[in-house]
Amino acid sequence: MLRGERVVLRPIQPSDHARLYELVETIEVRSLSSNDPPMPLSFEQFKAKYEAAEEEGAGAWFSIDADGELVGECGLHSIEHYQQRAEVGISLGREYWGRGYGQDAVRTLLGYGFRTLNLEKISLHVIADDERAVGAYRKAGFVEEGRLRSHLWYDGTRHDELVMSVLRDDWKGASSASTG
Repeated sequence: MLRGERVVLRPIQPSDHARLYELVETIEVRSLSSNDPPMPLSFEQFKAKYEAAEEEGAGAWFSIDADGELVGECGLHSIEHYQQRAEVGISLGREYWGRGYGQDAVRTLLGYGFRTLNLEKISLHVIADDERAVGAYRKAGFVEEGRLRSHLWYDGTRHDELVMSVLRDDWKGASSASTG
């Protein structure tokens, strides 16, 4: 279990599947948290996705608990131990956006990735004009590395995608400045 200031990250349990399905399997949430087409999944397909990821060891995925309730999921994926890098992913239920839970979950994941997994770099991809998400990532310490022009199809139009990252040294400096 990983504790942030506002959230607790814990391994996803089979008992979480139904609630996560309600929270993150909406067109709006899926469209913003994945580059895959937001095709509806049955509950059985949704559960199978988690089971397959667990069997493959495809990253470190967590349920996000805030104020005693399950609000979403997050994790590190595409982990490359030799290169010491990974990507972060997060999906929050729409009703929990704008409350600081996502930012705290991402900060908590950064601590886990840098301290426990000994990563050097953690990155992500985000729709460039998703000001809410980009702002939260910046506050968590991410900086823009590049812009992929007209790279994503979302809500009926093409959008740029930002590639953002945090390096361990940047994170250490920001962490010590905020605590010291």
